[in-house]
Amino acid sequence: MYLLFKLRCMEENITPKKEVPESFKAYEDGKHRRYTLLFAVNGGAFAIAKLITEKQGTNEAILGNLSIFRLAIGMVLFTVVMTFDIFTFGEKMRKNYLPKAFSWQGKIVLILIGILICAGWILVT
Repeated sequence: MYLLFKLRCMEENITPKKEVPESFKAYEDGKHRRYTLLFAVNGGAFAIAKLITEKQGTNEAILGNLSIFRLAIGMVLFTVVMTFDIFTFGEKMRKNYLPKAFSWQGKIVLILIGILICAGWILVT
């Protein structure tokens, strides 16, 4: 009987059930929503930029007086604000709930994504 108990304890120690903490789920959900918003808005704006450049030779107005330059400036500002928002969200989650989350690798990736998107908008103008 004791051997069965001992084997069961060893088995439980070998294959412990690992559950994801609620704070990690909140961190991943929040990060996912913010990145999705950043990419969705920029993708839609790039589609609008394509429409503007296709219609530049005609007299058709697209979205009032929106020019490619104004769109690019607005999207650079939006990208900077969203990058800052994602960064502060990650820092707050790391400080308050998950000390090992949003380390230097995540910060570098986020900053590079923001720089690349802004560079794309600068090249559009």
